[in-house]
Amino acid sequence: MIRRSFIAVVLLMCSISALLTGCWDTKDINKRLMPVVMGICKEKDQTYRVILQIPSPEKKGSQYLESSSATINNAIDNIRSKAEKSIDLLHIRLFLICEKTIKEGISDIIDYSVQANDISIKGLLGIVRGDFAEVIHHHVQANPELSSYDFFSEEAGWTPNNTILRLWEAYRDINSYTQDMSVPILSKGTDTLYKFEGSAIMSKDRMVGEISSEEVLVYNVFRGKYTGGTIEVSDYSSVLIKKASIRRHVDWTASGPRMKSQIKLNVVISENKNDESEEKIAAMLKEIIEKRAQNLMKELQKDKADVLGIGQLFRKR
Repeated sequence: MIRRSFIAVVLLMCSISALLTGCWDTKDINKRLMPVVMGICKEKDQTYRVILQIPSPEKKGSQYLESSSATINNAIDNIRSKAEKSIDLLHIRLFLICEKTIKEGISDIIDYSVQANDISIKGLLGIVRGDFAEVIHHHVQANPELSSYDFFSEEAGWTPNNTILRLWEAYRDINSYTQDMSVPILSKGTDTLYKFEGSAIMSKDRMVGEISSEEVLVYNVFRGKYTGGTIEVSDYSSVLIKKASIRRHVDWTASGPRMKSQIKLNVVISENKNDESEEKIAAMLKEIIEKRAQNLMKELQKDKADVLGIGQLFRKR
């Protein structure tokens, strides 16, 4: 004969196990759309135009969904309402903002992206120059949704001639008193998906100027984001910079703050058609780097923006 206490324990365990089932709200992956690129642009009537780029294996390319509204959140809700599947924004890797919007200010866009619970703050940021929709919809390869991110990926197509900026870094720099940011500018490519046209100089949340790709290389050295690249020192010689480091000495003199920087390069000569001496090649390289650094500093002083974060070095003083 089974004891009543044993039956009570079995019934209790069954009721508890029913409460522990935690997969009631999961959605099949075939019922979800996972965008990897989000494009945002303000229209003339100040509404936000939002375009989502979604990988589509069936179409061997991408699917695009878009909508316009007074707020970004409402525009995304409009896209969700007409989509045949659930839209998951957690996989967005790249945010592209049109140039006219970034000149007006993007603090509202960055605030939304950081505060949204379903968007990763590790997403990368870029500026679209030219026709916004044309650049977003442009594709060259069979899987443009992959190559879009690869252009900004440090493990793939990214080079030290391009800046790289994540959402959380943009949020930090916009709210910083002593540091601004630089955002890569891209346009529609011909034989490739994108063409990089330097980087924007940002003062707080808006674009105030730009620097060339050559000056971006020096910028990346200053910010400690250099990973190696080639520089042509003359028509017949080029060098491969395998490693770059920088030392800074700051001082507050009677005339004001002063900083001295020393860049150290680990260089390998890759081409030397005229058999020039190593000393001559080193001198030409030194002259090129110093000229680019001077041009960069002049541009930043003219635009009154501190994308190098020099103000951070003087905070203790």
